[in-house]
Amino acid sequence: MKSSIFNFNYSVLAAVAIALFPGAGKVHAENILENGDYEKTDAANPAKPAGWDRVDGLGVQWTQAPDAGHGRAIRMDTRLSEQTMQAQWIKTGLTNIWSIPQPGKNAIAETYGLSLYSAPMLVKPGQAYRITFDFKGRGGAKVWVRGYGVFAGERRRRWETFVDCHSKGDGWTTQSQIFHPTKFRADVTEIKVMLFAYHPPGVYWFDNLRIEPIAEAAAK
Repeated sequence: MKSSIFNFNYSVLAAVAIALFPGAGKVHAENILENGDYEKTDAANPAKPAGWDRVDGLGVQWTQAPDAGHGRAIRMDTRLSEQTMQAQWIKTGLTNIWSIPQPGKNAIAETYGLSLYSAPMLVKPGQAYRITFDFKGRGGAKVWVRGYGVFAGERRRRWETFVDCHSKGDGWTTQSQIFHPTKFRADVTEIKVMLFAYHPPGVYWFDNLRIEPIAEAAAK
């Protein structure tokens, strides 16, 4: 008798919880992108976000967002000149990744822009995915997803897509897009995210990135 009463009460409580808190019954899909909220520090380098390339600390910064609700985020300042950025890349030892042969005094927004890559993520053949992220800024920015695989005996970039970032005043906007990395390039085995900001010269923010596998029906 006690067991049946317990089961009854448990069912009632569960139903009430779902009614009062609709999200209680939902399970978030797996996020294959490491540290998309930028709250984790790389164990080997405290100045670097886990799961991402090194930032230069000037044009591309890993820092506190302007509002407390977003914690740490990626900030890009494309108002800086090519000369300023080249000097910073030399100072931080990043010229093996970013380097401008003859840097000018113009804002880097007008030519190269600024970018930051995630660590690679393995993808499954035939699997569709959804990328979601928060963006803050006015003007031009993109979030790229780039696919890599072995072609002619070498690891190469074989596929890519991007999301144009849309601003809404001075606030954050959440954006999402579905992509299918192996649909047209079956040899793609892994992907990277690249954050990219360019023109007009300004400050751009990125946070809360997620890449989740989705059902095939949802990808159509």
